[in-house]
Amino acid sequence: MDMENYKDVFLEEARENINLMNKSLLIFEKDIEDLTPVNELFRAAHTIKGMSATMGYDRLARFTHIVEEVLDGLRSGEIKADKDVVDVLYKSADVMDEFVENIASTGKDISVRSEETAEKAAAVIRPGVETAGRDESVKKETVPEAAKKISGLKDNRVFEIEVEEAFVKEAGMQGLNAYRIKVVIAETCAFKNVRAFMTVRNLSEKGEVIKSIPAAKDIEEGNFEGNLEFVLISKYTQEEIGAAVRKIAEIEDVFVEKTENAAEASEDGVAAENKKDNQKTGGDDKEKKAVLSRSVRVNVDKLDALMNLVGELVINKIRLTSVYNDKKYEMLKETVDEFDRVIDELQLEVTDVRMLPVSSIFDRYPRMVRDLASQEGKKIELEIKGGDIEIDRTVLEEINEPIMHLIRNSAAHGVESPEQRQKAGKNPSGIIRLSAGRERNSVVIEVSDDGAGIDIEKVRKKAVQKGIISEEKSFSVSEEELVNIIAMPGFSTQEKVTQVSGRGVGVDVVKTKVESFGGIFKIENFPGEGIKFILKLPLTLAIIQA
Repeated sequence: MDMENYKDVFLEEARENINLMNKSLLIFEKDIEDLTPVNELFRAAHTIKGMSATMGYDRLARFTHIVEEVLDGLRSGEIKADKDVVDVLYKSADVMDEFVENIASTGKDISVRSEETAEKAAAVIRPGVETAGRDESVKKETVPEAAKKISGLKDNRVFEIEVEEAFVKEAGMQGLNAYRIKVVIAETCAFKNVRAFMTVRNLSEKGEVIKSIPAAKDIEEGNFEGNLEFVLISKYTQEEIGAAVRKIAEIEDVFVEKTENAAEASEDGVAAENKKDNQKTGGDDKEKKAVLSRSVRVNVDKLDALMNLVGELVINKIRLTSVYNDKKYEMLKETVDEFDRVIDELQLEVTDVRMLPVSSIFDRYPRMVRDLASQEGKKIELEIKGGDIEIDRTVLEEINEPIMHLIRNSAAHGVESPEQRQKAGKNPSGIIRLSAGRERNSVVIEVSDDGAGIDIEKVRKKAVQKGIISEEKSFSVSEEELVNIIAMPGFSTQEKVTQVSGRGVGVDVVKTKVESFGGIFKIENFPGEGIKFILKLPLTLAIIQA
């Protein structure tokens, strides 16, 4: 069976379950005494593990199994829920997402963050395991010996195993190294499979084994002869990795080779800076990637309707041929009218098939708001309404990034700090509202918050300072005109640039994007009470193109 045929289905199911995990975590985080969301988390993780194993994505399956252990411990009461445990689960969901997106883009289940997160998860399951096997006294005795041995054999080693460029590049971007490792077990060893198992175990403590010759299953069952080869992603040195394997009895030789490309990537200044930015912003690149799969689930009734319409087209084609052959021109108008009707209905049905609920992207935002609130030191709730409203999938893909800009804008500029809100007589916890509704052939999406709104005087002064309007004219323009200045390219009232905002990009990007496919963008300001951004969008791009 060619599992590649099921890849799109796997990706869609995996993304849905990861999204379910994030939603359940948001609920669990609010009341860690209530374990009901943990059952949902466990079911989602178990589903991903089963699908991954079936598809042959063993690294993802193994990682998810560790997550399952944490969740099972929470359910049984062996693990007590606290902030650290919740953080580990959030990081685990992110790693699983990274696995899935790498499968989508490269076909490989790789994640250079899985090693660190798996260690933290293991520490939750068995406190103290994170530092196991790293005793400094052992290192001092074994590292020099291993280094000497590796150095002496360097010119004689030959590797069969290859390291894919994707592994090397991503490892380097995360400040890790990719290694090729050859392990020679003594010919006199009676239990090679035991030594092989111990080798895998020790290497796994030093990083993530992402590939092996022979395959993992053959190693477990002892179906191999000769040497073992591995690809390892790790933060440790060649000497430390070699020492970890050499302390196993009946290991004759160990060869460790660090790939040069990974080292170069980890030293690249831009890559290192990008890594820092992503750590601070919670992974901005992850937010910007395509959020919708290229497949669409279709209700069987819609397919039946399409099939019936195609059948009618075939009948009318036969009628037209008959009219032409028999020269019965009086029937021609009737047949053409019937063609028009069927084609119109067919267009509507095809359009309907392309429609997706806005919840396809809305469901991702609660996790983003949670991370932004934590980063900004604020308390923010996200309220969502109208998730079942449907819109063309192309429009949906186009508006994802604009909506993210607006949410980030509200989190950074709109909602005040808890202290500021209390002084203003507000609830310390702010609210960002996201809603969708139908209006004839349009969908109206609103993003609003209950923050301080726009400081008109501040906008006026900044506009004059930037030369957008003269000081004299600034006092004659309407408040609405001043508010709309914030949608001009490069305009920002923020003096300080942060990882979230202040560069003058955001609102103008939203306006440009919405208007590029025939939409309308509006801003409504309520000083001291908040702001509302309104996006009026076409139901489908086909309406515009027609």
